[in-house]
Amino acid sequence: MDVLRIFCVAMCVCLCQSEDGDLGYSLTIGNAIDVFANYGDLSQVSQVISADYDEDVTEPAEPFREKNIRVFENITYAEYSGDTMIDMNILLCGTLDELLTTYFQNFRIEGTDKPWKAFLGDWIHDEIMRTLGIEPSPSLDNCCYVLVKLTKVERSVQLGNLDRVVVKDYVRRAIEGLDVRNASDVRRFMKSYGTHYIDSYVIGNFIYQVFKYKRDGYNLLRSYLRRSRRQPNSDIVRYYFSSFFLREVGEIRIASGNKIIEDWARKNLRDSQYLFSRPSLLRLHYNPILAFKLNDILDTGALLGLHLKTLKPLFKDKFTADRFAEIVENDMKLWEINA
Repeated sequence: MDVLRIFCVAMCVCLCQSEDGDLGYSLTIGNAIDVFANYGDLSQVSQVISADYDEDVTEPAEPFREKNIRVFENITYAEYSGDTMIDMNILLCGTLDELLTTYFQNFRIEGTDKPWKAFLGDWIHDEIMRTLGIEPSPSLDNCCYVLVKLTKVERSVQLGNLDRVVVKDYVRRAIEGLDVRNASDVRRFMKSYGTHYIDSYVIGNFIYQVFKYKRDGYNLLRSYLRRSRRQPNSDIVRYYFSSFFLREVGEIRIASGNKIIEDWARKNLRDSQYLFSRPSLLRLHYNPILAFKLNDILDTGALLGLHLKTLKPLFKDKFTADRFAEIVENDMKLWEINA
């Protein structure tokens, strides 16, 4: 009985070391996460893409639901309000890999060149294609893509300088007992206290549509947009998005997964060309009334950008900091290759 009582007291002491709100699951600037805990499927714990295509999801989405822990005592940060109106972008992607890289262009994870793999690396090809709103295809030869998206930013948050930051006591004690020459010891530390901290993030939403192109049509569109960067002619842009150049017009999706807004877009953003009528975000390019309507109903339940940095600032000793970062980044490369 005495042994059991001692064990329980010890457990309580360990749990108390990270209490007072230090452990959470919502998006908190400066907190640390273990990227490897859900590597390849981070999209399941962060609302970054409309993945629930088989479900009727109408409830407001939570942008971030990954376990994180407070490791710094006295952080500072700046918060900025977003734009009041949606902004349209037409993004050219020569391959599927470029399409995924472009989709996640505002996501950075120190130690990897392909952050999208941390979010979708474990997904099978067909799941990724359906999530992007396009039909799975057994062959990707000679296919190009254009990603059209309209973004609405609610707020962005940026962590302040960490030069004089104070490390939490329970993290400092764990560091004192850490042997960074032992990779296994370092990995155990990662599981308890994380690999990266949240340096910045952006909250809002965007609605997107993927157009799959024939190579020749894609090259013509790319040449035209390069010549007309300042103010492309709406009629000419519409012509290059016609069936003559396209292989497929993807479904309209929304990053927050809000099916009510997706349904509204499919019904109200129909574009008629020749004998065809189909949903197209390009209608918003030359119909400001619809653009204002969408702006009014667009929610802000998606994570639009995220920058994660390795936990080097935890370690005051340069050798320890560099060794920790080296192990994290080497593991990141291995996971990236195998994803």
